[in-house]
Amino acid sequence: MLPQTDVSDHLRVLREAGLVETEPCGRLTYYRLFPEPLQAASARLAELAAANETARAQTRKRACP
Repeated sequence: MLPQTDVSDHLRVLREAGLVETEPCGRLTYYRLFPEPLQAASARLAELAAANETARAQTRKRACP
């Protein structure tokens, strides 16, 4: 379990990065996740992984003497 201050710090970073929005409600703050940036990041990471796999498959290894 994380301390409240750590959770608040992480949520602040996510908010500043545009991944969540906040809705104050009295003493509470509700957080809502924006799925679009995460989906875009996921798609880009999948592209990079596929390109890396292709590059690795094309790399020839030297035969051991």
